[in-house]
Amino acid sequence: MADDQKQAPEGISAEQAAEQLKVLQVADLVVQAAGGFISLGFLRLGGEQRDLVQARLAIDSLGALEPVVRDQISAELADELQRARAGMQLAFAEAVNEKTEPAGPTAPAPEAESDAAPPAETPGSDS
Repeated sequence: MADDQKQAPEGISAEQAAEQLKVLQVADLVVQAAGGFISLGFLRLGGEQRDLVQARLAIDSLGALEPVVRDQISAELADELQRARAGMQLAFAEAVNEKTEPAGPTAPAPEAESDAAPPAETPGSDS
C-alpha cells in the first residue's frame, strides 16, 4: 500500500511528478486552464449542456487570463486564445438571441400593398 501512496494520479511516480513540476512554467498552467475554459465554455453554449451563466463565466475567465499571459507565450498561441474568446462571445450572443426570440413560429414580414410596384430587379439577377 505504501507504493500506491507514492503514485501520482496519472500512474507516474512521485519523483517523476516532482521532476515535471520543476520544468513546468506558470504560463503553461495558465494556457492549460484557458483550454479548459474554452472547451467547457463552448459545451455550455449549446445542446443539453446549455448553461449561459457558466458560459459567461468561462468567457470572462478567459478574458482575464489572456492579457496576463500574452507576453509569456508565443504570438500564435496568444492570437489563438484571443480568437477562441471572440468565437465564444459570438456564440454566447447568438445563444442569448435564441433565448429571447419568441417560442412560436416567427411572424411573416408584412407584405407590400397590392398596388405597390414589384421590387426592381438588380442587374445580373436571373429571377
